[in-house]
Amino acid sequence: MLNRANLEQHYRLEPPASPEALAGAEAGLGRPLHPDYAAFLRLSDGLYTGGNLVLLDADSIAERNRDYEVAEYLPGYLMIGDDSGGMALLLRDQEPAVFEVDMGVMMASELRVSADSLAQLLIRFQGRTLGERQA
Repeated sequence: MLNRANLEQHYRLEPPASPEALAGAEAGLGRPLHPDYAAFLRLSDGLYTGGNLVLLDADSIAERNRDYEVAEYLPGYLMIGDDSGGMALLLRDQEPAVFEVDMGVMMASELRVSADSLAQLLIRFQGRTLGERQA
């Protein structure tokens, strides 16, 4: 389970997202945030790791999902960030697993499981995406 104390052991956190920012993100998306990501945003409004991982803040998530047409190409998924190299990180409605896909492809057949959960990605894998772990 993620909490500020265990995240602060690995990262410099941002202040938590405000309830208004979370409501604005959901309004912009036209649907609720994934519960695991909403919980993360209540701990840190986005995250930049020492490696390549970038997790979106509440103010950016709707725009990023619109720009990449996630709802059209991957219905039920939410882009939550990227690896700073063209791979998107996504969560699927009501599933804990984190997925990766090339931002130029965005097809379900190209999705790969990056971690069993956001907590596993951030704590056990220390924010390293598949490309970093397999290098």
